[in-house]
Amino acid sequence: MSAACGEDIKILSGPLHRLFLRANLGGSFDENNKRWIIPHGDDTIETLQRLLGHLRKYGLKFQLDEVSSALLEKVAEAHRAYQRIRSIGLKAKQPLSERVVMRLRQRLSSNFKRELTPSQLHGLHHILSVHHGANFSVPGGGKTSVVLAYYSILKREDIIDAVIVIGPASCFEPWKIESKDCLKRAPRLLVIAGKPKIKRREDYILANRYELLLTTYHSAARDVEEFIRVLQRRRYLVVLDESHYIKRPQGGILAESVLRLAPFAQRRVILTGTPMPNNLADLWTQLTFLWHDQLPLGSSEQYLRIVQNDKREEAIRHTKTMIDPLFFRVTKRELGLPRPKYHTIKCDMSALQVRIYRGVAARFLIQVNEAPNDREALRRWRRARAIRLLQIASNPALLLSQCEQFLLPPLDLTNIPLREAIEYYSRYEIPAKVESACGIVRQICQRKQKVIVWSMFVHNLKMVANQLKDLSPIVVHGGIPANSTSSEELDRARLIHKFKTDLSALVLVANPAACAESISLHKECHHAIYLDRSFNCAHYLQSLDRIHRLGLKSYDETSYYILLAKQSIDETVQLRLREKMQNMRKVLDVALPVELPGYWSEDLGEEEERDFALVERHIRTFA
Repeated sequence: MSAACGEDIKILSGPLHRLFLRANLGGSFDENNKRWIIPHGDDTIETLQRLLGHLRKYGLKFQLDEVSSALLEKVAEAHRAYQRIRSIGLKAKQPLSERVVMRLRQRLSSNFKRELTPSQLHGLHHILSVHHGANFSVPGGGKTSVVLAYYSILKREDIIDAVIVIGPASCFEPWKIESKDCLKRAPRLLVIAGKPKIKRREDYILANRYELLLTTYHSAARDVEEFIRVLQRRRYLVVLDESHYIKRPQGGILAESVLRLAPFAQRRVILTGTPMPNNLADLWTQLTFLWHDQLPLGSSEQYLRIVQNDKREEAIRHTKTMIDPLFFRVTKRELGLPRPKYHTIKCDMSALQVRIYRGVAARFLIQVNEAPNDREALRRWRRARAIRLLQIASNPALLLSQCEQFLLPPLDLTNIPLREAIEYYSRYEIPAKVESACGIVRQICQRKQKVIVWSMFVHNLKMVANQLKDLSPIVVHGGIPANSTSSEELDRARLIHKFKTDLSALVLVANPAACAESISLHKECHHAIYLDRSFNCAHYLQSLDRIHRLGLKSYDETSYYILLAKQSIDETVQLRLREKMQNMRKVLDVALPVELPGYWSEDLGEEEERDFALVERHIRTFA
């Protein structure tokens, strides 16, 4: 790269310009030939643009050689194409005409066997229009089918050769099932994750034999160089499922690895129902993956400055304007699903359970003045007390167990008058909620229907499974990350597959940590029992969506059974979840769902303050 500057080269040798050319562009001045030498590599175009910007800023004359001119023209053409895509993308979000629908069905006819719903056809039209697109439809909105339809058309029209899906391991099973149900010829499929390094290397070498490759974000990050070589050998559609996993705009290993893959993919798609689980900044990496050469939201530094200022509404408007043409979304209301039925079942705690509950609540009340001042320590302190009460309300024996999900050790029973009652509780009785849950399960199973029992606590899952051992329940629990590549995570997928396909497997006992994401049970199961719940509204809604999704028939009845211990923290949780669900649905039923404190964020802010204020009020009333 060269830029002829004539007499202006003397000016460029001055201190101001030397500082810029050396410090910012890594340049060096050739005293013999009186010229600046600027190194370049993968960022040649960016380097050239920064250099020209500097020359123009100071009114310096320059003349580009043919190579530099060609590079800039290539950049300019790509930007013009991107602007055309933005215009087309906005039009594609308008209601479809009958002619467009007919054309879409014709393009699908030869390779695709599933009948897409109107909303899915609309999503397909949008992604065909923008080439690299996002589908932010709610969980259960049929996003996988839309992408498989997109793949079917691209394959038939000789635009791509195969698909790579990167996501949590829990998404593998849906992709396997959906690809068989949607495509007239099931694609040859390869799962790369969960294998030793040497076996993964073999998979990369043989990747050309397969049409659908499935891997996790962690595997892709570990093997990024191998993935680049795979992408260079064929034309791939790369899909990021549950794309919010790469939300970190700076310093995230998973995010940075996926961005390295983006330039080598022929087409790119991102899928998630919760595009910004923490805040607006979560969108940057996802949209940059789609249009890495255009940066729809600007550089990460620029975008963070916008979203981290105090003008939140202004930041939301700016973000929506920049990405509106590039994403499609179907809300829960637009799915038109049959309304589910909620059955609230109030259970009396036993006399012994009430005594334990009162004793622990009274102890917490005494300890209020001992609460730590540090904000994070105070959050953990408050949360621990709420969890303890939830444990007693469902099963006092939980106090003796290590609670991995909430990082709680067994309760210190020192100075608790009912120490022996707690230690030997499981010998005395079966908790009322466990007994009630098992009774409902047996009624459902007598009708040869499937049912899932939800509990936050692993010990509860095991107790329910033991009480129902004659029904051979499938138990799936987890505390490890949902995107783990371990054999344990893949074993869960196999257990869930058994529940879905084995007619004799009528009962699934699970916790949200294992099954609340990327799992569809709506075709096989229409009953869910909640033994206990926390204040986490996102986990609750995700679990509800496992059996209430697109694909239900108009006559399908979805039933939820919510078990509450009377006069316990369960009633406080019920009140708060109702409030949160109303607020959350207002957000989820809009075109771009923004973050909502207290629902899926790690920092729950004012919502968490209200949760614990109500818990403290309950303790004072009960104790």
